[in-house]
Amino acid sequence: MTQYNNVTIDPTVTNGSQLAANINSFRAANLSLHSGVERPAYATGGTMWISTASKPWKLYVFDGAADVAIGEVDPDGHGFLSAGGTGFTNDLMTSQNAADARNRLGAYARNGGTLSGYVRVMFDGATLASFQASGESDARIEFRSNNGGNSYVEVGQRSNGDGFIWSRGREYTFGSDGRLSNGSWNIYADGNVGGSVWGNWGSNDAFNAISNRIESRASAYAMGRAAAGARVQHDSGTYEIGTVQTTGNTVDCPAGMFITGLRCQNYDWAVREIYVRAKYARNQ
Repeated sequence: MTQYNNVTIDPTVTNGSQLAANINSFRAANLSLHSGVERPAYATGGTMWISTASKPWKLYVFDGAADVAIGEVDPDGHGFLSAGGTGFTNDLMTSQNAADARNRLGAYARNGGTLSGYVRVMFDGATLASFQASGESDARIEFRSNNGGNSYVEVGQRSNGDGFIWSRGREYTFGSDGRLSNGSWNIYADGNVGGSVWGNWGSNDAFNAISNRIESRASAYAMGRAAAGARVQHDSGTYEIGTVQTTGNTVDCPAGMFITGLRCQNYDWAVREIYVRAKYARNQ
């Protein structure tokens, strides 16, 4: 190789032709970046050279005592592999940029980006996956359906600790007190239900509203009935509602009346008719 043809130029014995030959040899060696089948004789500590004794070529740095391998160069495939490296390091060193390197390694940028295809996240242990927001803000995951309607659902945790699901303009909140709420309605940890519709029965929570409703309905019903043990009240006036004939017949009280007595009618000292007398009952 030309790099080994370099010699020390002695001006006392070197003519012009020899000087030109040595300079041309030095020029060729310099342009070859110290390549050859073995380390050049003039190498000093820090010299980098390429061994072309076999393929792939070997890249070395001479430390003054021995050659330290840096990597390999494939002159046919135009690739580089670091010394002791693998396809992993080769992908990194031959990538055009960071995005290209991540793509070759199947990696994802830490500062965001787009994942395509089927993505599955798995963790060992009780915690399957953890998503944490940076700073004191909400942590949420957004799910979008490819339905052309730009609709999406958010699931996450507010900065105050409450969990939530947001869907179609409504937010369902899981409060730290165990309460599930959406707008004006709530489902409490004790099973009670709250909402403005219950206000029609005197309270905005179901337990008290239903209790109020039962009490008011029971009271209204009781007001239309005589109290247990109370005397029966009646309207003024007594009515004879029919007669019982000796020939045999039946007399019943009309609705709302009760029998108060009988009146006997005789003819020629003989009982011929018995009149049934009644009054109208009423509430107190």
